[in-house]
Amino acid sequence: MGIKKILDGNIQVVDNIDSWEKAIEVGANPLIEKGKIKYGYVEGIIQNIKTLGPYVILIPGVAMPHARPDENVLESSLALLKINEGVKFTEDTDKVYLMFILAAKNSDSHIEIIEKLTDVLGDDEKIEKLIESKTLEEIINNL
Repeated sequence: MGIKKILDGNIQVVDNIDSWEKAIEVGANPLIEKGKIKYGYVEGIIQNIKTLGPYVILIPGVAMPHARPDENVLESSLALLKINEGVKFTEDTDKVYLMFILAAKNSDSHIEIIEKLTDVLGDDEKIEKLIESKTLEEIINNL
């Protein structure tokens, strides 16, 4: 199963967003609407970042907000929010343009998702094209 299939229509594009907290809420919304997670999972992610700092930034321009598996995750899943103008987690961090929201039902069920996401993150050219993409169609074509 490829990353497009895993994302399963859970991709959104916005020009700008007020805060990283709002970005996580917007990015996770398709997962909530499809019954894959409950809002409590989003609250957990936000609280963890406030407590631990921006541990979710994986590489410049890319973050993967996530929290530990809990009862608020009904199905392991992934969503992507592309923020055209980017959003900062702190004044000291670079802007994030690609936000992959990961939800894991348990410690094993998300392994395939992580493997496919690692394939994308390990491809500098693909990441650059995704960051440069401005529309949903461009994002899908560049995945």
